[in-house]
Amino acid sequence: MIKKIVLSVLVLGLFGGGFFYWWTSQADVRELNKTLPKGVSVAKSLYGNEYKVINKIDGYEFKVPTEWHGVKIFEYTPERAEGTYVGTSVNLKGREGSGIIFSIDRFKIKEEVNLETWTNNAFDTFGLVGNFSKDKVGEFDVVKTQENVHLVGMFVYFFKKDSAIYSITNGSEEFIKYIILNGKW
Repeated sequence: MIKKIVLSVLVLGLFGGGFFYWWTSQADVRELNKTLPKGVSVAKSLYGNEYKVINKIDGYEFKVPTEWHGVKIFEYTPERAEGTYVGTSVNLKGREGSGIIFSIDRFKIKEEVNLETWTNNAFDTFGLVGNFSKDKVGEFDVVKTQENVHLVGMFVYFFKKDSAIYSITNGSEEFIKYIILNGKW
């Protein structure tokens, strides 16, 4: 009987300790997710410091580069229209390192468009400057540039998936490629 009681106390202690560990390790994520709409969140792995952005509203998710040591700021801008463009935005800032300011804009497209033409028109519409080149990242054909006039040298990658065009902006091409390759689009 005493063995059963001791064993029960040990099991409950381990369970309680595990729950306490999980609860305290998720404090930063709970704080980030407080102001986000339902369907958009930051998730953190139970062990380690792997972070993921989950956007069920727009239908994508991606891993945050481990070099950022988490997410410090996370903002979601719901669907808005700017001229003929309708889109949503995710903006985030990593905790530390370089290239930690990051954004994804997702634009709805109603009909099949040429990505290069669409990108040139978008840059003209928003007053941005860039010399575009084509590349392939995983399964995606991308149009990319470095905007040195208004975005202080940030790289901008565009790719198309289904009825959306994604624009990813970051100071590092390596991080942009990582996010594209480790995302579900």
